[in-house]
Formats: sequence, structure tokens, C-alpha cells
Amino acid sequence: MKRSDATRAGAEKLMRAEAAIDAALRETAELMGLLPSLRLEAHLSAVIGQDAVDNLGETLSHIVSARRTIIIAHSALNTVRSQIGCGSMASGDLPKPNLLGGLQVVGGQAA
Repeated sequence: MKRSDATRAGAEKLMRAEAAIDAALRETAELMGLLPSLRLEAHLSAVIGQDAVDNLGETLSHIVSARRTIIIAHSALNTVRSQIGCGSMASGDLPKPNLLGGLQVVGGQAA
């Protein structure tokens, strides 16, 4: 397998892993937000379900930590990409950050 093919395959897998973490964060946060509404609609005491709310809060904390560390891994993999001689590559359908700090390349020069 060529290095560029390996880099592309790794980047695609990384993006899927990042998306999965974001989906877990979104779904868990939505569940956490739904529980108080369900409790109120059912006219239940706030004591009911507090353990579940505590557990979901801890789960959210772990997911946020996972998101932070996969972003760090993403940066480390960018270093690996450079070390093996693969240039910058954009993959996927999400916009990439502007690394020129608001500058645009015009005619081969930053403007």
C-alpha cells in the first residue's frame, strides 16, 4: 500500500471515529436534557431518577474527555503524516480550518 493510500484510509477512519464521538455526545446530552421534562410531565419528585442523572453527567464528562483526546490524536497523526512525507490532504465533507489566519492565497502568494 502506498503511503498516500494509507494516509487517506487512516484519515477516513479518524473522521468516522470523531463523528461517532460527536454523535455519542449529542445523543447523551439530548437524553440528559429530556429527563427533567419527562419527570415534570409525569409529576414525579426530583429525587426520582437522580442516580441516573448523576450517571449521565459522568458519562458526558467521559465523552467530552474522549473528544478532547481524539483531537489530540488527530494532531499527532498530522505529525506522522508529515514525517512520512505525505503533504496536506483534505478529506470528507466538513470545512477545514483556515490555517492562514484569514489570508487567502492569490497567485501563489498570501494576500
